[in-house]
Amino acid sequence: MKYLNVIEMDIWSSFGCFSKPFSTVGGVLSYLIPPKTSIIGMIGAVLGYEFNDSNNGIFAIEELNDIKLSVQPLFDLKSKRVTFNRVEGTTNNVVISNIHQDVLINPYYKLFISFPSHLQEKEKLFIDRIKRHETIFNLYMGRNEFILSYKLCQIFDYESLCLDKNNINEFFNNGSEKIFGSLNRKYIEYTELISVNNFDDINGTLLFKFNNSEKKLKSYYEYIIREYPIKRTNFTDFVYSDISFYSAENLKDCYFSKLTLKDDLNAEIELTKIGEHEWISMI
Repeated sequence: MKYLNVIEMDIWSSFGCFSKPFSTVGGVLSYLIPPKTSIIGMIGAVLGYEFNDSNNGIFAIEELNDIKLSVQPLFDLKSKRVTFNRVEGTTNNVVISNIHQDVLINPYYKLFISFPSHLQEKEKLFIDRIKRHETIFNLYMGRNEFILSYKLCQIFDYESLCLDKNNINEFFNNGSEKIFGSLNRKYIEYTELISVNNFDDINGTLLFKFNNSEKKLKSYYEYIIREYPIKRTNFTDFVYSDISFYSAENLKDCYFSKLTLKDDLNAEIELTKIGEHEWISMI
Protein backbone atom coordinates (compact mmCIF):
# COMPACT_ATOMS: atom_id res chain seq x y z
CA MET A 1 0.00 0.00 0.00
CA LYS A 2 1.38 3.40 -0.99
CA TYR A 3 1.61 6.41 1.33
CA LEU A 4 2.51 9.92 0.15
CA ASN A 5 2.67 12.31 3.12
CA VAL A 6 3.11 12.50 6.87
CA ILE A 7 0.95 14.99 8.78
CA GLU A 8 2.41 16.21 12.07
CA MET A 9 -0.09 17.78 14.47
CA ASP A 10 -0.54 18.38 18.20
CA ILE A 11 -3.67 17.72 20.26
CA TRP A 12 -4.31 18.72 23.88
CA SER A 13 -6.97 19.29 26.52
CA SER A 14 -7.34 20.05 30.22
CA PHE A 15 -8.47 16.49 30.85
CA GLY A 16 -8.71 13.22 28.98
CA CYS A 17 -9.80 9.61 29.33
CA PHE A 18 -9.44 6.62 27.01
CA SER A 19 -11.22 3.86 28.89
CA LYS A 20 -9.82 0.35 29.03
CA PRO A 21 -12.74 -1.98 28.28
CA PHE A 22 -11.66 -4.63 30.81
CA SER A 23 -11.42 -2.25 33.82
CA THR A 24 -14.99 -2.18 35.10
CA VAL A 25 -14.66 -3.39 38.70
CA GLY A 26 -13.72 -0.79 41.30
CA GLY A 27 -13.06 1.87 38.66
CA VAL A 28 -12.42 2.48 34.98
CA LEU A 29 -8.78 2.80 33.98
CA SER A 30 -7.50 4.92 31.11
CA TYR A 31 -4.88 4.25 28.46
CA LEU A 32 -2.07 6.78 28.85
CA ILE A 33 -2.08 7.41 25.10
CA PRO A 34 -5.14 7.45 22.82
CA PRO A 35 -5.69 4.12 21.03
CA LYS A 36 -5.35 4.21 17.27
CA THR A 37 -9.08 3.45 17.10
CA SER A 38 -9.80 6.67 19.04
CA ILE A 39 -7.61 8.73 16.72
CA ILE A 40 -9.34 7.20 13.68
CA GLY A 41 -12.58 8.36 15.31
CA MET A 42 -11.18 11.90 15.65
CA ILE A 43 -10.17 11.90 11.98
CA GLY A 44 -13.66 10.67 11.09
CA ALA A 45 -15.17 13.53 13.12
CA VAL A 46 -13.11 16.04 11.12
CA LEU A 47 -14.21 14.46 7.84
CA GLY A 48 -17.86 14.20 8.88
CA TYR A 49 -18.45 10.44 9.12
CA GLU A 50 -21.79 9.66 10.74
CA PHE A 51 -21.72 7.29 13.69
CA ASN A 52 -24.04 4.73 12.04
CA ASP A 53 -23.25 5.37 8.35
CA SER A 54 -22.89 1.91 6.79
CA ASN A 55 -23.22 0.02 3.52
CA ASN A 56 -24.03 -3.70 3.39
CA GLY A 57 -23.18 -4.03 7.08
CA ILE A 58 -19.79 -2.29 6.76
CA PHE A 59 -19.44 1.02 8.58
CA ALA A 60 -18.12 3.85 6.39
CA ILE A 61 -15.45 4.91 8.87
CA GLU A 62 -13.76 1.51 8.54
CA GLU A 63 -12.21 2.70 5.26
CA LEU A 64 -9.92 4.86 7.43
CA ASN A 65 -8.41 1.80 9.14
CA ASP A 66 -5.49 1.78 6.68
CA ILE A 67 -4.27 5.16 7.98
CA LYS A 68 -0.91 4.86 9.76
CA LEU A 69 0.05 6.84 12.83
CA SER A 70 2.50 7.35 15.67
CA VAL A 71 1.69 8.93 19.05
CA GLN A 72 4.03 10.74 21.46
CA PRO A 73 2.80 11.99 24.87
CA LEU A 74 4.36 15.37 25.70
CA PHE A 75 3.13 15.68 29.28
CA ASP A 76 3.85 14.16 32.69
CA LEU A 77 1.37 11.25 32.39
CA LYS A 78 -0.50 12.41 35.48
CA SER A 79 -3.97 11.05 36.27
CA LYS A 80 -6.56 11.41 39.01
CA ARG A 81 -9.48 9.22 40.10
CA VAL A 82 -12.76 11.08 39.49
CA THR A 83 -16.35 10.09 40.31
CA PHE A 84 -19.01 10.60 37.63
CA ASN A 85 -22.76 10.28 38.13
CA ARG A 86 -24.56 8.00 35.68
CA VAL A 87 -28.33 8.38 35.31
CA GLU A 88 -30.30 5.37 34.09
CA GLY A 89 -33.88 4.19 33.99
CA THR A 90 -37.16 5.87 33.04
CA THR A 91 -38.82 9.12 34.07
CA ASN A 92 -40.71 7.36 36.86
CA ASN A 93 -37.83 5.18 37.95
CA VAL A 94 -34.52 7.04 37.81
CA VAL A 95 -31.42 5.27 39.09
CA ILE A 96 -28.25 7.26 39.76
CA SER A 97 -24.99 5.35 40.15
CA ASN A 98 -21.41 6.48 40.69
CA ILE A 99 -18.62 5.56 38.30
CA HIS A 100 -15.01 5.91 39.41
CA GLN A 101 -12.75 6.69 36.50
CA ASP A 102 -9.10 7.63 36.01
CA VAL A 103 -8.77 10.96 34.22
CA LEU A 104 -5.58 12.25 32.56
CA ILE A 105 -4.45 15.71 33.67
CA ASN A 106 -3.45 18.19 30.92
CA PRO A 107 -2.90 15.53 28.24
CA TYR A 108 -0.84 16.73 25.28
CA TYR A 109 0.13 14.52 22.35
CA LYS A 110 2.05 14.85 19.12
CA LEU A 111 0.54 12.82 16.28
CA PHE A 112 2.08 11.69 13.02
CA ILE A 113 -0.64 10.65 10.55
CA SER A 114 -0.29 9.16 7.07
CA PHE A 115 -3.18 8.48 4.68
CA PRO A 116 -2.89 5.74 2.04
CA SER A 117 -2.85 7.01 -1.55
CA HIS A 118 -6.36 5.69 -2.30
CA LEU A 119 -7.66 8.10 0.38
CA GLN A 120 -5.82 11.10 -1.07
CA GLU A 121 -9.00 13.17 -1.44
CA LYS A 122 -9.91 12.45 2.19
CA GLU A 123 -6.38 13.52 3.19
CA LYS A 124 -6.71 16.85 1.34
CA LEU A 125 -10.07 17.49 2.98
CA PHE A 126 -8.69 16.59 6.42
CA ILE A 127 -5.71 18.95 6.04
CA ASP A 128 -7.91 21.78 4.76
CA ARG A 129 -10.33 21.51 7.69
CA ILE A 130 -7.55 21.23 10.27
CA LYS A 131 -5.90 24.36 8.84
CA ARG A 132 -9.18 26.29 9.02
CA HIS A 133 -10.24 24.77 12.35
CA GLU A 134 -13.52 23.70 10.81
CA THR A 135 -14.51 20.16 11.80
CA ILE A 136 -17.89 18.60 11.11
CA PHE A 137 -18.24 17.19 14.62
CA ASN A 138 -16.60 18.34 17.84
CA LEU A 139 -13.36 16.65 18.88
CA TYR A 140 -12.97 15.21 22.36
CA MET A 141 -10.11 13.81 24.41
CA GLY A 142 -11.93 10.53 25.01
CA ARG A 143 -15.11 11.89 26.65
CA ASN A 144 -17.49 14.58 25.38
CA GLU A 145 -16.82 16.64 28.52
CA PHE A 146 -13.18 17.06 27.48
CA ILE A 147 -13.08 19.35 24.44
CA LEU A 148 -9.93 18.86 22.39
CA SER A 149 -7.71 21.58 20.94
CA TYR A 150 -5.38 20.97 18.00
CA LYS A 151 -2.90 22.55 15.63
CA LEU A 152 -1.24 21.51 12.40
CA CYS A 153 2.56 21.57 12.73
CA GLN A 154 3.88 20.51 9.32
CA ILE A 155 3.43 18.16 6.36
CA PHE A 156 6.33 16.32 4.75
CA ASP A 157 6.91 13.54 2.23
CA TYR A 158 6.52 9.93 3.30
CA GLU A 159 9.86 8.14 3.22
CA SER A 160 10.37 4.80 4.94
CA LEU A 161 12.67 1.82 5.21
CA CYS A 162 12.24 -1.69 6.54
CA LEU A 163 14.68 -3.14 9.06
CA ASP A 164 15.17 -6.90 9.29
CA LYS A 165 17.83 -9.34 10.46
CA ASN A 166 20.01 -8.50 7.45
CA ASN A 167 20.32 -4.73 7.83
CA ILE A 168 19.34 -3.71 11.37
CA ASN A 169 22.88 -3.87 12.81
CA GLU A 170 24.31 -1.84 9.95
CA PHE A 171 21.55 0.75 10.42
CA PHE A 172 22.50 1.37 14.07
CA ASN A 173 26.28 0.99 13.69
CA ASN A 174 27.05 4.71 13.26
CA GLY A 175 25.18 5.56 16.48
CA SER A 176 23.38 8.58 14.99
CA GLU A 177 19.97 7.10 14.19
CA LYS A 178 17.13 8.10 16.55
CA ILE A 179 13.60 6.72 16.78
CA PHE A 180 10.98 8.96 18.38
CA GLY A 181 7.44 8.44 19.59
CA SER A 182 5.49 5.23 20.04
CA LEU A 183 7.05 2.00 18.89
CA ASN A 184 5.41 -0.94 17.17
CA ARG A 185 6.57 -3.84 19.37
CA LYS A 186 5.24 -6.72 17.28
CA TYR A 187 8.71 -8.01 16.40
CA ILE A 188 10.87 -6.03 18.87
CA GLU A 189 12.66 -7.97 21.60
CA TYR A 190 14.83 -5.28 23.20
CA THR A 191 15.16 -1.48 23.09
CA GLU A 192 17.55 1.18 24.37
CA LEU A 193 15.98 4.45 25.51
CA ILE A 194 18.24 7.52 25.64
CA SER A 195 17.63 10.98 27.13
CA VAL A 196 19.28 14.16 25.82
CA ASN A 197 19.53 17.92 26.45
CA ASN A 198 21.59 18.21 29.64
CA PHE A 199 20.09 15.19 31.34
CA ASP A 200 22.04 12.43 33.07
CA ASP A 201 20.58 8.98 33.51
CA ILE A 202 21.33 7.87 37.09
CA ASN A 203 19.69 4.62 38.19
CA GLY A 204 16.77 5.23 35.85
CA THR A 205 16.01 8.72 37.20
CA LEU A 206 16.91 11.79 35.18
CA LEU A 207 18.55 14.73 36.86
CA PHE A 208 18.51 18.22 35.38
CA LYS A 209 21.82 20.07 35.72
CA PHE A 210 21.38 23.76 36.48
CA ASN A 211 23.93 26.22 37.93
CA ASN A 212 26.28 23.39 38.88
CA SER A 213 23.58 21.74 40.99
CA GLU A 214 21.40 18.73 40.32
CA LYS A 215 17.64 18.87 40.53
CA LYS A 216 15.44 15.79 40.27
CA LEU A 217 13.08 16.42 37.37
CA LYS A 218 11.25 13.28 36.27
CA SER A 219 11.72 9.65 35.31
CA TYR A 220 11.72 8.45 31.73
CA TYR A 221 10.56 4.88 31.38
CA GLU A 222 9.41 2.79 28.47
CA TYR A 223 5.73 1.96 28.93
CA ILE A 224 4.46 -1.14 27.15
CA ILE A 225 0.83 -1.83 26.22
CA ARG A 226 0.35 -5.49 25.36
CA GLU A 227 -3.11 -5.02 23.84
CA TYR A 228 -3.24 -1.62 22.14
CA PRO A 229 -6.40 -1.26 19.97
CA ILE A 230 -5.37 -0.55 16.38
CA LYS A 231 -8.47 -1.51 14.38
CA ARG A 232 -12.20 -1.69 15.03
CA THR A 233 -14.78 -3.29 12.77
CA ASN A 234 -18.55 -3.38 13.31
CA PHE A 235 -17.85 -1.17 16.36
CA THR A 236 -17.44 -4.31 18.47
CA ASP A 237 -14.57 -6.34 16.96
CA PHE A 238 -11.08 -5.10 17.78
CA VAL A 239 -7.58 -5.94 16.56
CA TYR A 240 -4.75 -5.36 19.03
CA SER A 241 -0.98 -4.99 18.84
CA ASP A 242 1.91 -4.54 21.27
CA ILE A 243 3.17 -0.97 21.50
CA SER A 244 5.58 0.96 23.73
CA PHE A 245 6.15 4.66 24.37
CA TYR A 246 7.67 7.16 26.80
CA SER A 247 6.77 10.66 27.94
CA ALA A 248 8.89 13.73 27.21
CA GLU A 249 8.17 17.45 27.43
CA ASN A 250 9.60 17.80 23.92
CA LEU A 251 9.61 15.17 21.19
CA LYS A 252 13.40 15.34 20.78
CA ASP A 253 14.21 15.07 24.52
CA CYS A 254 14.22 11.28 24.43
CA TYR A 255 14.52 8.59 21.78
CA PHE A 256 15.15 4.91 21.09
CA SER A 257 18.79 4.48 20.08
CA LYS A 258 18.79 0.76 19.30
CA LEU A 259 16.34 -2.04 18.60
CA THR A 260 16.82 -5.79 18.71
CA LEU A 261 14.46 -7.97 16.70
CA LYS A 262 12.86 -11.13 18.00
CA ASP A 263 14.20 -14.50 16.87
CA ASP A 264 11.56 -14.86 14.18
CA LEU A 265 12.04 -15.38 10.44
CA ASN A 266 9.35 -12.76 9.75
CA ALA A 267 10.73 -10.21 12.22
CA GLU A 268 10.95 -6.72 10.75
CA ILE A 269 9.98 -3.14 11.52
CA GLU A 270 9.19 -0.26 9.20
CA LEU A 271 10.54 3.18 10.10
CA THR A 272 9.35 6.48 8.62
CA LYS A 273 11.74 9.41 8.26
CA ILE A 274 10.93 12.73 9.98
CA GLY A 275 14.37 14.39 9.75
CA GLU A 276 18.08 13.77 9.28
CA HIS A 277 18.79 10.51 11.17
CA GLU A 278 15.35 10.88 12.80
CA TRP A 279 12.62 8.27 12.48
CA ILE A 280 9.25 7.19 13.83
CA SER A 281 7.49 3.81 13.94
CA MET A 282 3.96 4.02 12.53
CA ILE A 283 1.26 1.46 13.08
